[in-house]
Amino acid sequence: MIPSRFDATLPELAPFVHAVQARRPDDGTWCEAWTVRDVLIHRTGNAEELARVLQAFVSGTPVETRGFEREAPYRRMPDSELWSAFLSRCEHLTEVAAAAARDLSPDTEVM
Repeated sequence: MIPSRFDATLPELAPFVHAVQARRPDDGTWCEAWTVRDVLIHRTGNAEELARVLQAFVSGTPVETRGFEREAPYRRMPDSELWSAFLSRCEHLTEVAAAAARDLSPDTEVM
């Protein structure tokens, strides 16, 4: 189940979750050579990274975006932990984005 608080901030989350849950982790995807698990790992790392960068920007200490190394901890997780991590990182991103929306003008460009 997807918490409704994600609807406004992450509207693409519901279709993504339904697509992931309808397939096995080792199924292939449209991204050549990536499995469903690979895409979930990538999206988990992206949620973490976007929250990290946005939070740092709002606090006045901008940081550079990290590369694919941010996915390493998620690659080591079993599927059940990965799913929990994905939802947790999305929840954190939602909180950071809500705070940023209060503090920043809609025209603000974030690095």
